[in-house]
Amino acid sequence: MDTTGMHRVVAAEVTRMAEYETGFWAIVDGLGVDRGYAGRLLDAAVDRIGTGDGGTADPYALVLSWMPC
Repeated sequence: MDTTGMHRVVAAEVTRMAEYETGFWAIVDGLGVDRGYAGRLLDAAVDRIGTGDGGTADPYALVLSWMPC
């Protein structure tokens, strides 16, 4: 099995997710939401998605849907 291609795909995905998380925190900061509170919401979103009740597989998007505009 040639894992070179798989390694590249996984590395690109890890990089993309790190950038996505950075963007999430930038939005949280821009909204003036406490990071501790946002982190707790993120934990709740992960739990909710884990039970199949999130309507999405993206905890960041779910939390942002709960944020004030």
